[in-house]
Amino acid sequence: MKGVQYGCPYRYLEFTMPPTVSVVIPTYHRSDLIERAIHSVLDQTFDDLECIVVDDCSPDETAEIARSIDDERLAVLDHEENRGASAARNTGIEAATGEYIAFLDDDDEWLPEKLEKQLALLESSDDSVGLVYCWMDYRDADANLVTEYRPTYSGDIFLDVLDKQRIGNSSTLVAPAKVVENVGGFDESIPRGNDGDFIRRVAREYDVEYVPETLVVSYVEHGHRRISQQDDRGAKDAISGQRAKIDKFKEELEAYPEKQAIIHARIGLRQAQLGSYSASAKSFSKAIRSAPTTLEVYKELLRSVRYRDKY
Repeated sequence: MKGVQYGCPYRYLEFTMPPTVSVVIPTYHRSDLIERAIHSVLDQTFDDLECIVVDDCSPDETAEIARSIDDERLAVLDHEENRGASAARNTGIEAATGEYIAFLDDDDEWLPEKLEKQLALLESSDDSVGLVYCWMDYRDADANLVTEYRPTYSGDIFLDVLDKQRIGNSSTLVAPAKVVENVGGFDESIPRGNDGDFIRRVAREYDVEYVPETLVVSYVEHGHRRISQQDDRGAKDAISGQRAKIDKFKEELEAYPEKQAIIHARIGLRQAQLGSYSASAKSFSKAIRSAPTTLEVYKELLRSVRYRDKY
């Protein structure tokens, strides 16, 4: 195929054949973290890859630092305005030429055999498998272990992830490019929970498998804002993400009212966090009416009580 121009004058990749896998790294304002993420891709034992970094209009030197890494497999794309992580992933997806697509967040790191082991599983699976994930560790800024994440969901996991994101984040995922295209990439309207939404839409159409090994490190407490942050903005974004589930999966949730109830209860919890007690009461009322015997609803209700001391 012809060479592919990746939106900047600093990199021009030319392939006689497309790479097996395209790795997409969305990044924003992470000049102190982006090198680690990129090198963890370029240092993979499976090296038939392209690494596409999409800078989401960073105000710092993130893009320049990424471009300073000298590797013909690396390309850097630029957004002219800040559009969010999902939009950056979609820009990378559009530029990708590989048979498979993998994702890496800019504050995470891959262990060297990640792609090798996940691609081996994908290539030995039949066409019903549309996604492979792996285990991950959460570590602090000094690399101390915070928690291990070892989910074991496989096969038809749609109901398992309908109400909650129960497998690894986007950094753990590898999927055939045709699957990513079929489900429409990432939803740019969701500010939080966009990786869970992507997984949910894939799991509705395909089976999911996993490599039972820790192949990703996710760093927390690094001083930068994270999408999952537990402040008021994070609460508002969480409410938007929960409501998106109700809008997108209305028919499925009506068939499984306990799942719907849990989502309403989580909305109620975040509304209580914001001090919107009347709205919170309505959400919990919906939850209880949907599935009055669902224990998780009452757990979220008890959790919401602690926010009354905040105001």
